[in-house]
Amino acid sequence: MSGPATSTNITGGQYSLFRVLFGAYLAVHFWQLSSYAAELFSFAGMLPDAAVSPLFAIAPSLLHLSDAPWAAVLLVASGVPAAIAFAAGRWDRLMAAWMLLVLVSVFARNPLIANPAMPYVGFMLLAHLAVPCAPYGSLEALGRADPAGGWRMPRSVFMAAVIVLAASYSYSGLTKLFSDTWVAGDTIRLVLQNPLARDWVLRDLFLAMPEGALQGLTWFVLYVELLFAPLYLVKGLRPWLWGAMLGVQLGFLLLLRFPDLTLPMLLFHLFTFDPRWLPARRAAALLRYDGECGVCHLAVRFAIAENGADLTFRPMQADGVDAAAVSTWEIVEGDATYTKTDAVIRLLTYSGGLWGLAALALRSVPRSFRDGGYDALARIRRRLAPRPPELCPLVSPELRRRFAE
Repeated sequence: MSGPATSTNITGGQYSLFRVLFGAYLAVHFWQLSSYAAELFSFAGMLPDAAVSPLFAIAPSLLHLSDAPWAAVLLVASGVPAAIAFAAGRWDRLMAAWMLLVLVSVFARNPLIANPAMPYVGFMLLAHLAVPCAPYGSLEALGRADPAGGWRMPRSVFMAAVIVLAASYSYSGLTKLFSDTWVAGDTIRLVLQNPLARDWVLRDLFLAMPEGALQGLTWFVLYVELLFAPLYLVKGLRPWLWGAMLGVQLGFLLLLRFPDLTLPMLLFHLFTFDPRWLPARRAAALLRYDGECGVCHLAVRFAIAENGADLTFRPMQADGVDAAAVSTWEIVEGDATYTKTDAVIRLLTYSGGLWGLAALALRSVPRSFRDGGYDALARIRRRLAPRPPELCPLVSPELRRRFAE
């Protein structure tokens, strides 16, 4: 287990949430790219002579072995199962290294595929090689006696990512100072008139804004980027800077048809989210659950691994309750009892960090809608996972003391 000086508050579950989203993006990326692999990376495509690429002679590339169309397609397509295994947390270090090699191989063969997001993708894959194995939420941690396993994100990896984010944003802002359209405040209006802009109502609303508003928005992006690195040294400004540029990236995603640029940046923002910005809510509480439900046992293991609250656990069957006829779980905190999605939200706030963001998102959904989805899941919960052999999950003796049977 890492000490507080060398680790962060990023838990295994929070990192696994990022890994699943990153893996899903990579799987789709490789799947779509495989359709064009022969044209982009083989001798039968747009660059028949590999020597035209200045990188091909110096970069490690599996296409040195063969750049036939079938080889290019097979190489790129191999990234799909690798990304799925990576997302699931099975052989994920090996899969990250393989996907990094695939990306380097194809980029060396055809550097014309470059876009500003590619270095961030490479960095995140490289960073994964430096984090501990088997975080909670990975297949390699499934069924572990201690669900958390003492996993924490190394501080060195997190700080390296923060430095990359801050330095690259400020460098981007610096380059914008040499652009007449950015300095004049015309860029956002011009981008919205670009063929890559999404033709829908949000774009029309932005174009209908007064000229001064679009100019102000352009300058806002320019100067937030330019000042990102120096202002990030001020601790109190960090979540605001992070959130401002997250909003900018979301705006790009909604307004431009270039997801391969914006999605990696959104993922990099998740990678650099500091859980201290949404700290876990400390509270002594009791989580009552259906001890005969495998899905409920998984939820209890999540609570053990991820929350910072003084939670204790008790199966409803210990009180003679027919759990099949009531809510699958509830949280009792003082005189208050939370059920259904209110209990889910409460548990997420006990965990904080990215789970705190998830709690805010879930709370924004009307209770009737979220509880309706909860009830639908509750009706089939016992068919989704095998019935556990005991009322309490199989955990270490130390953790077992937190259960009241």
